[in-house]
Amino acid sequence: MNRSPLSPVTAEHVEAYRRDGVVLLRNVLDAEWIARMQAAIAEVMARPEAYGVLGPSHGAMTSVCYMWRKPGAFRDFVFDSPIAEVTGQVIGADTIRMYHDHLFVKPPKSPKIMQWHCDETAWPVLGEMAPNIWTAFSPVNAGNGRIEYVAGFHRHCVERGLRFGFKPDQASGLCPNFEEHRNDPQFPFRFVSFDMEPGDAVVFHPHTPHFSKGNDSPTLARIGLAVRLFGDDVRWHDPGYKAYIPGVTEMPEGQPVDGELLPVLWRRQVSAAA
Repeated sequence: MNRSPLSPVTAEHVEAYRRDGVVLLRNVLDAEWIARMQAAIAEVMARPEAYGVLGPSHGAMTSVCYMWRKPGAFRDFVFDSPIAEVTGQVIGADTIRMYHDHLFVKPPKSPKIMQWHCDETAWPVLGEMAPNIWTAFSPVNAGNGRIEYVAGFHRHCVERGLRFGFKPDQASGLCPNFEEHRNDPQFPFRFVSFDMEPGDAVVFHPHTPHFSKGNDSPTLARIGLAVRLFGDDVRWHDPGYKAYIPGVTEMPEGQPVDGELLPVLWRRQVSAAA
């Protein structure tokens, strides 16, 4: 099983992430990783409560978090696969820490819609280096509910200090409903999405809005494993409505995140000539 990506992270990938807040990486994993994780995912689908914390979308789809905290395939995946390395290279971090993993299995004909949102709404931190790397473990396409993103909107948020809440009176209010702009020729941002194959991954910025419709396919589940990671600039910030991190006690406001439940997965190697 590969520890480094099968295809290198290029300057074009880095620039796409900087510009759009989202980038597709092909062939991150080899066939052994894909097979091992597909088998592990099947076990979670059969007994989700035994493997982690049920996510808020669990029901019409399988939604399970924090599987990495138990010995086995999911823990090996975050420590030994290339995902931390490729994420660090894409976002320009020197250090990548684990935050949490989240399995999404949207079965055939599932009506479950994930409304437009930004991940930063839930994370109890500040900082741009808190991305999501979403790895496909099934084919992903328009029919079975691929994720859509609003490219470039992350810069709009960062430059204006916008942070969305779960309610209108939290932070800058609710994330906009971008469906209202889908056919607007004057909308200054682009809607982007990607067909994916098992082993492909998308890295996206915590301020990048994203959405997925239901699964219209009669036969093909949409299976993805999201791993949320922390880089160099991430600092603790919890205004009271953020997602709870099991086992992590309150940290001083503005403190760099650390601790055994937020372990370092990857550090950039410094050349001897540096």
